[in-house]
Amino acid sequence: MKLTKNILLILLVSIASISIGQKNVTTFGIQYKPIVPNRIIGTFEQDFSVDQLEAGIKQRIGNSFGMVIRRGITDMISFETGLVFTQRNFGLNFALSDSGLSDNGRVRLVAYEIPFQGLIYIRLGDQLYMNTSAGASFNYFPSDVRVELLQGFQEYFLQEGARLNRIQGAMLANIGFEYRTKDKGYFYLGGSFNLPFAPIYTFAMSYENPPAKILSIDNVRGSYLTVDLRYYFHEKPDRK
Repeated sequence: MKLTKNILLILLVSIASISIGQKNVTTFGIQYKPIVPNRIIGTFEQDFSVDQLEAGIKQRIGNSFGMVIRRGITDMISFETGLVFTQRNFGLNFALSDSGLSDNGRVRLVAYEIPFQGLIYIRLGDQLYMNTSAGASFNYFPSDVRVELLQGFQEYFLQEGARLNRIQGAMLANIGFEYRTKDKGYFYLGGSFNLPFAPIYTFAMSYENPPAKILSIDNVRGSYLTVDLRYYFHEKPDRK
């Protein structure tokens, strides 16, 4: 029993010695996070085909950028928030199987995000650190969207997107590496996953040639994966 206690004590001391945060440091940073389309994590493509209408959406490279504020809570844990502008981009595909008619378009979904995340650090070297974080964000969607692809007189393919709520929540997860200089700030490279708690938009995809109309409706979740590039300005610890 005594040996077991000694082993546990050694493990706890070892973990504490390799882990480090930013206690009493408030750091301001900027970030750019390209949204990376992929089939493993996030909304890559979604089918809207019905009857003779063959329609779908496919995620394209998007953008997310903004400011970050980090506050060190303990030697191992920090808290992070900020304000982020995000633009999800989707390609639109339409085809009418019985006529050979087809067309492509694009639509973008704009959101403003306020994230709240807790971070845990592990020291890998003198100036290199790894961190993992998790949290949530409040997302504000300012408008609905609409794309009309004219094919002829009163004949067109149509995409309409209606936000389900102006303000929605999402789960956040992140892992990355940070290089800290002595007086030039911190440089960060990592990856993040954004998963809305519920679908963010309802999409209607249709072919219209009055009086004929073919319509398909479904919800879009809008989850995505990013590559994170950040820079934190150098700050000194607060003095009590």
